[in-house]
Amino acid sequence: MAGVRAAAARGGGKPARRLRKPSRRWLWLAAALGALWALLWQAPASWLSAAVWAASGQHVLLAQPQGSWRDGAALLVLEGGAGSRGATAVPGMLRWTVSLGGLWRGRLLVRIDWPAVSPQPLAVGVRLGWSQTTVALQPAGQPADAAWEGTLPLSVLDGLGTPWNTVALRGQARFMLRGVHLESVTGRLRLGGSVQLDLPDVASRLSMVAPIGSYTLTVTGQGAQAQVELRSDKGPLLLQGKGVWNGQALQFAGTARAAPGSEAAMANLLSLLGRPEGDHVRIAL
Repeated sequence: MAGVRAAAARGGGKPARRLRKPSRRWLWLAAALGALWALLWQAPASWLSAAVWAASGQHVLLAQPQGSWRDGAALLVLEGGAGSRGATAVPGMLRWTVSLGGLWRGRLLVRIDWPAVSPQPLAVGVRLGWSQTTVALQPAGQPADAAWEGTLPLSVLDGLGTPWNTVALRGQARFMLRGVHLESVTGRLRLGGSVQLDLPDVASRLSMVAPIGSYTLTVTGQGAQAQVELRSDKGPLLLQGKGVWNGQALQFAGTARAAPGSEAAMANLLSLLGRPEGDHVRIAL
């Protein structure tokens, strides 16, 4: 009895507590969360392909995906949307690497290597916010105002359906992106920076004359609006015009005319482009 009393005195008169073992329920939950994270971390590239397909309104498909969503490759295919039967693949395999180091600050960095389109790797910086998302494009490892340049065959536009598959443009488009960034603010898209497309010696299925001309298209972002300008460098079909893109729709007004001596050869094509006004036709979008 004396020993029991002494022990009770040392313990303050309170019985010793037993350590509770972790509930199996919490152990199963931790294991499930770990398995889910591992699954998401190593998710196949096909998951990203499905997301791009849905986000683009069934116009852009990452075909034959390889690897994971963080480090993979695929062919980029353009399609006309739901119900379309046409599709064209952009030349070469597109490879991407996603860096998640800045995710805790709402930032992602994607590196795109596409040797068939551009010798310069492209860095895509994404900044996520509650009401605003920003995407910036620049050559990887270069300043933000450096130009990213490349080439694409105009024939890839056929896959987008009408009117591209009817016009059936042929030739090579040379593009240059400088300081381009896109901002989505409360559902409205804003463009910053500049995009220039040089279209030398363009041909079309609608004309027996080839080429029909050489053209330059520039888009200059100015916050809520982007200025669009089209001009001809040479050719039997001369185009010029200006427009404004407000992030949701394009308003464009221009003219098309035949170069001196090419009036008869361009007559049919001009009749398809717009309303005749004297020696030219009016184009309005």
